[in-house]
Amino acid sequence: MQAAVYALYPRACTVVAGSLSLLALMEAWFITKFGWPFDGNALNLVAETNTSEAIDLLSSLPWNWLLVAAAVPLPLGFIAWRYSSAAHGRARVTARRLFLFTIMALLAMAALSQPGSTDDDFDFDVGSTDTTFRLDAKDQQIALRGAFPTGLPWVLADFIGARRDLTRAIEHRKHFSFGASASSTHSRRRIYVLVVGETTRGDHLALNAYNRDTTPRLAARGDQVISLKRMYTVSTFTRLSVPVLLSRKPPESTAATFDEASIITAFKEAGFATTWISLQAPIGYHESPVSLHAAEADRQVFLNPADYRNSGKHDDAAVPALRQALEGNPDRDQFIVIHLLGSHFQYVDRYPEHFAHFLPDRPDDRKARLFNEQDKEYLINSYDNTVLFQDMVLDEIIGTLSGRTDADSWMFYTADHGEALFDDCRRHSGHGMASLATQHVASVFWASPSYAQSRSGEVAALRSHAESLTSTSMLFETLADLGELSVPRNRPNNSLARTELRYPDEVRDVEERERHVCSGRPGNSRVDQQGSR
Repeated sequence: MQAAVYALYPRACTVVAGSLSLLALMEAWFITKFGWPFDGNALNLVAETNTSEAIDLLSSLPWNWLLVAAAVPLPLGFIAWRYSSAAHGRARVTARRLFLFTIMALLAMAALSQPGSTDDDFDFDVGSTDTTFRLDAKDQQIALRGAFPTGLPWVLADFIGARRDLTRAIEHRKHFSFGASASSTHSRRRIYVLVVGETTRGDHLALNAYNRDTTPRLAARGDQVISLKRMYTVSTFTRLSVPVLLSRKPPESTAATFDEASIITAFKEAGFATTWISLQAPIGYHESPVSLHAAEADRQVFLNPADYRNSGKHDDAAVPALRQALEGNPDRDQFIVIHLLGSHFQYVDRYPEHFAHFLPDRPDDRKARLFNEQDKEYLINSYDNTVLFQDMVLDEIIGTLSGRTDADSWMFYTADHGEALFDDCRRHSGHGMASLATQHVASVFWASPSYAQSRSGEVAALRSHAESLTSTSMLFETLADLGELSVPRNRPNNSLARTELRYPDEVRDVEERERHVCSGRPGNSRVDQQGSR
């Protein structure tokens, strides 16, 4: 059958075979890096990534992958194309062999060319019972989508369905209502700021006993600052982690959208003026789950261009934007979300040169490569410089709020996910895979003296949970309580501002798993199915 099709359409078969061989290379790299096949969520990540970020990541790919991608399929495909134009006989046999050789060579070299890949990266704990062919419906669907190339139509269908869901969610949000209200009256103005960090891990804060002084300004504020030392996220991609942080979306959900709006809408219903200030480049106003939440605010301010040819602004640009927002509504209560670039790769682009405290932070003749372990020192130093710079930005935000003596105010900062920096035997870098480094997020709270006095119970409860295991899925109820909002159907015991707190089952195994991650025990290197799907 295949030979007959090839005989009739040799050139079309050449194009298909060449395309599949390139996709096979991408699939092999993705599995090697993240432990999971390329899927609909990965396609959505590509669609929602700006050009500059994509170029940074591509420039970090190991040279051997790029060599395989360019040097192997192109000449072999060209030769096969020429042979396929022959009318009959031996030429067609030769062409078919070349096609098969191209695909097999790509798969073999792709599997072998990534350094640091071991069997530990694909460690699955299936238990002691015979599980052969015993998959539930969900597992069967995942297996079907993970099959290459037969799963590609389902992957594309998932991608198209997710884009369609985003379009529907735009209309749904216009008519959604929590029925939220202010739970108490206030004689003083209220200014509440949520800062959403990017890729900043909690164990690189000196506030959390990191061995480098990365948070000198926050530390200087003493007991006014509360660091939630064991805050974790389930998802390790922004498009999944931020919606869980902002809304009541279940942490285990991998859907692009959620039926409810975010905490921004709840504050709007309670009479607050709402503003979204973003240092992230706009990809297209309604092209990601994060954009949907930004659109809920009364006013949106995007401070960075989407064009990769522009260098953009650093996170300290959020401070004058915050001041402008406060001056624009001088008599109203305000809830403001600031979305930072934080510690996202390329790290050296996230801070001015005079913040290069930890050195060397970059090679002399090129940029550091995220996936090359030889650049580990540069990566760690530049990453810590981003944390140091972010410490200054957060301190400036606190200073701006402190200056509004006529208002009760607070700042709640939480990163969306962390970042691996070749921390252990798995030799992971970046994010997208499950690990302590990628799931442990920086989280800090500050309250003005007047707020801390008037809402002493909430602040005391938050302080009591500083050493507790907590989850970013607890933020919606926490922010509602700190904002003195009454929101129907809130999840019970899900607020860090209350003494009684549920145990966060969704992140219960993160710390325990890491204690044994390099010991060879089964199941210790389980991939982040939530984050990569």
